[in-house]
Amino acid sequence: MIKKIFSLKDRNSLVNITLNNIQNKMCEIGFNKKFAEELMIILEKRFNKYGEKEFQEWFYKLHYRIPEELKDELLVIKIYDKHSLLIEEQVKDLEKETKLPWEIQTEDLKNIHEKARKVQLVVSDRLSGIALDLLN
Repeated sequence: MIKKIFSLKDRNSLVNITLNNIQNKMCEIGFNKKFAEELMIILEKRFNKYGEKEFQEWFYKLHYRIPEELKDELLVIKIYDKHSLLIEEQVKDLEKETKLPWEIQTEDLKNIHEKARKVQLVVSDRLSGIALDLLN
């Protein structure tokens, strides 16, 4: 696999992808404090493990994919159970935005539990939107 090398211009466009800016955007889009904190713990661990530049590139490249840490179905179901109202509200918003039912939006996740599919849909869509918002 060939790894794309970011140019200086590309790297400069990622400077706004910071943990603080990501957390602020989560609040702006309607994530409650507890849900945002749970996601931030995952993001902070990745940031600490890989460093700022690699984290910024990884976050930007998520592009409608779920972070590896949230692929554990049982973990994600627990997140749903703690934040079901928020997740359901976000799913309804995504259905309005895309004019597609959530089941169609998560067709590639058919083999996992409905709760996990919904959390993964919300997280992948919203983190990707945050990444795009934070680009210069």
